[in-house]
Amino acid sequence: MKTKNILLFVITGLLIFMLISCASVGNHLPISSDEEVIGTIQTRFVARDTWLKKNEIINTQAYIKLLEAAVLKFSGDIDIRDIVWVTGRTMGPGNTEVSATAKVIRVNSYEN
Repeated sequence: MKTKNILLFVITGLLIFMLISCASVGNHLPISSDEEVIGTIQTRFVARDTWLKKNEIINTQAYIKLLEAAVLKFSGDIDIRDIVWVTGRTMGPGNTEVSATAKVIRVNSYEN
């Protein structure tokens, strides 16, 4: 009986650790039906761990890093949509690796 309790404790601890160590968010800045997708872009970056507004901060960092990568690959007026990111391993005290991907869209500029 004692072995079952220890095994249950270990399994529960592993599940909790996995849930805490790998967070993700889906579909930040969703694409609308009238936007033209011209490609996709991926990037990795290190984000500062924060408990306060973590998703909001990483959403902003992901947008900036993805747009920086996209302007090197695509020409013209572009923007980023459908951002999805996943946190990975810890990169030293207070820092977490983030992998992000998004769709690159063509921005239509209309002159008045």
